[in-house]
Amino acid sequence: MIYEQIPTIVIDDTPVKRRGICEFVEETPLLKLAAQAGDTNSALALVDGLVQEQTQNTPLANWLVLSDLRLGTGNGVELGRALLEIAPELRVVIYTQDPSWTLAAEVFRHEYTRRGTPRTATRRAGKAAGLHGYALFNNMDPDYLDHIAATVVVRNETFIDSEVLNYLLKRLRGQRLTPRQEECAVWIAKGLSNDDIALHMGFLNTKGGPNIGPVENLVSELYTFFSIDGAPSDPGRRVLLAHAYEAYAGLRQDPPSL
Repeated sequence: MIYEQIPTIVIDDTPVKRRGICEFVEETPLLKLAAQAGDTNSALALVDGLVQEQTQNTPLANWLVLSDLRLGTGNGVELGRALLEIAPELRVVIYTQDPSWTLAAEVFRHEYTRRGTPRTATRRAGKAAGLHGYALFNNMDPDYLDHIAATVVVRNETFIDSEVLNYLLKRLRGQRLTPRQEECAVWIAKGLSNDDIALHMGFLNTKGGPNIGPVENLVSELYTFFSIDGAPSDPGRRVLLAHAYEAYAGLRQDPPSL
């Protein structure tokens, strides 16, 4: 269920910045300022308390968290992951001053080792959720926040600021994907699995089923082209690849249509 106004929590350790973000939230018709915190411990206690107050099966569903990346000695990405362990239906967006493709990969990453937790234990427990958005502080205003909220809460999609993508695209000018790579990227951006992509691209085994080997090779080439590192099994990389390809396709004069 989407609230008429989306309850929003602002987390920032700088009072002036936090007050500014809170004011923008209050000026955004789609949002409602529900709470604020100035450090990681306060934020964790706040969300834990809110969860205890909720009676529905999915506490804090469709609530939005806006958190600064740097929180004193804490880190907004790690805090966001911890908050999702408490309330998995939250939507967490990180904001910072500077665009970074490396940070974008970290924001959307699903596979990671929690502090003090062996990687093997993390794998046994299953993949942890990636966060939902990467915004830039300097672009904050009510229209920007409205766009973020509509993307990550209303449409349940991920958000990444276009300036972050532009840093990547500057390195790609003059480089072109092959037709097969681009066809594969189109299907990835549409959310298809490797099996479905193999069928669409005509990669079949002797029994007529999908042969994903060629697709996996193409996907690997796409990750290299767009400078996306990480574990091959991490679904967060696929999210980032979809964003990267859509930005790349937007620069073309003749984007492919399938």
